Amino acid sequence: MPYPTTPAETLADGTVHFAGLAFAIPASFLLLVQAAGTNAPTVATAIYAGCMIFAFAASAVYHLMPFDQPRALLGRIDHAAIYFKIAGTYTPLVMIIGTGFAYGILAVVWIIAVLGAIAKLFFWRTDARGSLALYLGMGWLSVLLVWPMLDKLPGMAVALIGIGGLTYSVGTIIYKRDGMPYQNAIWHVFVLIASICIFSAISLSVQTT
Repeated sequence: MPYPTTPAETLADGTVHFAGLAFAIPASFLLLVQAAGTNAPTVATAIYAGCMIFAFAASAVYHLMPFDQPRALLGRIDHAAIYFKIAGTYTPLVMIIGTGFAYGILAVVWIIAVLGAIAKLFFWRTDARGSLALYLGMGWLSVLLVWPMLDKLPGMAVALIGIGGLTYSVGTIIYKRDGMPYQNAIWHVFVLIASICIFSAISLSVQTT
């Protein structure tokens, strides 16, 4: 995404990031409390919560950093964190589903996440097109889990996962529109909405476990 942005664009993006962290931190705490009171996989839920907070925090630091010198490294960390957010999202859902096939998908997703993060940190440019393709591919691997999800998760949770995935995917259109006014803020609104949808799906799934 192009930098520098105007003060108004930075303020808008900062507001969205503040909203994201204001949501992610207390919501994660409440989710962990909720998981502890059920048969839900607490460690897997904690992995999801930690990955979500890390991704929001890394994005906030990168996009709101006023100094240019550390921006390249921070951008790599921001994009690497996305891999872990995606893999972290799968983790509690797969543990709740509990089938061998689902565990296989989870293993594939985590392998891609680790390799993708290493590539992003040490080899790929921040704007490498392969990253976006991998993010989308990792996310849409969940289509292979539709039937297990329908069997093991509440119907509303499955619907929210679908809405969240579509929101992320539509948002990438904005992500690729370099030069569009308020591009960063609008893209991150899509990310926040999708994150809330999927968080709600995980919360519903934890409640019924």
